[in-house]
Amino acid sequence: MKNNLREAQLIMLDLLLEFDRICKKHNLSYWLDFGTLLGAVRHKGFIPWDDDLDVAMPRGDYEKFLEIASSELKDDIFLQTKQRDKGFFAHFVKLRDSKSIYIELFEEGKKIKYNQGIYMDIFPVNYIKDTKSSKFLYKYIKYITKLFSNRYIAIDFMAIPLIKLTTKFNHYNHNFVVRGGEMMTNELQLNKKEIFPLIKIEFEGYRFNAPKNCNLYLNVFYGDDYMTPPPKNKRKIHAHSIEIF
Repeated sequence: MKNNLREAQLIMLDLLLEFDRICKKHNLSYWLDFGTLLGAVRHKGFIPWDDDLDVAMPRGDYEKFLEIASSELKDDIFLQTKQRDKGFFAHFVKLRDSKSIYIELFEEGKKIKYNQGIYMDIFPVNYIKDTKSSKFLYKYIKYITKLFSNRYIAIDFMAIPLIKLTTKFNHYNHNFVVRGGEMMTNELQLNKKEIFPLIKIEFEGYRFNAPKNCNLYLNVFYGDDYMTPPPKNKRKIHAHSIEIF
């Protein structure tokens, strides 16, 4: 895999460029997220050993993207959702390159029926009230949902109603930003003013959207020393193998 990691990263970059094109055309907001944002700040591109790509979108823009993407994307890019790809486990969206196979560590040795192309993740975020009661209820529902929706357990008739319930908290006028989607463990909790207005940041020679306060955003996930690369024995990857046709 090491020999084709850079080639895989460039395919992910192509997915991001196509995604960015559609967002600009339809005036949709998004920003680089997780290790992709960290890579942009620390390396001006991919973290050298990173093998995935992440962006986040406000819930409203995320839903608009789902409505238009299938008719806008290039033929060799697959919009992957639970509804469009039977067996797919996640409650967020992936864009997949259909000319490659990317087997994640947890998929090794399993019979997988869904598209396994090289991908980028698109995560929705919700706006909720900046109150203790709203935060508590949202977090409580999130952790219950996580029990029914993860890589190893998928009880959709339990998880989907709970995920829909979290969207009831969402309203653009609320000023606290939290994660939606699969109710991820690494949740985002920031005031909206720390993210908007979005800025532009360099990534692999191009400029993409990023939160206004990148320093605070990255501190939430990675701590104060996020500019210091971890030792080699802690540099985690997602892929077991990558095959490019």
